[in-house]
Amino acid sequence: MLDTTLILTPIDAKEALHRIQSLQPLRNYHVLGKLDLATLIIDDYRFIYPVLIENCRVEHLSASGGVSFECAVTLLQTHFIQADFIFAYFLQGLHIEGCTFDTYLDFQAGGHNKPGFPVCLLANEFSGFVNFFDCCYEAEVVVEDNVFRQGTNLLGRPFNIPVTFDVPLRQARNIGDLSRNDEGEGETSE
Repeated sequence: MLDTTLILTPIDAKEALHRIQSLQPLRNYHVLGKLDLATLIIDDYRFIYPVLIENCRVEHLSASGGVSFECAVTLLQTHFIQADFIFAYFLQGLHIEGCTFDTYLDFQAGGHNKPGFPVCLLANEFSGFVNFFDCCYEAEVVVEDNVFRQGTNLLGRPFNIPVTFDVPLRQARNIGDLSRNDEGEGETSE
């Protein structure tokens, strides 16, 4: 989890986007406003920059509406007030570790990691529901040591549609209901 004794440098979302576009990691920042990664896509859906956010506080991280990440996305020890990844494809993997999410988190209709590029959710705390409705994962997915306070449908079947795993899911030591058959209560789009 984010070290609350750190002094974070405030930057606005526009500056944070510029840093990502300049291939710089975001470390020890308080990102103000909506950090909308979809504003950096090319050819209607391709996102070509690696994303590393570490030891930050982010007011709103968004990557929704058909973002196809062609580089790894890594979120470490960061506090997210709000975040959404609707229709986000993590072709080169997704690693979220030691983060806290204050509200509903939406991954629906996304996933699509390629072989050799796992999706890892490790030791995170999710205060709101986490929605994986209609996600498809083509490679390894590891979900371990997380707290899902409002649950998730990762192992459920909302509308009789389960999450698809081409490689068996590896999950252990999670707290909360991982088998809900709904999309939870919260925003599913803006």
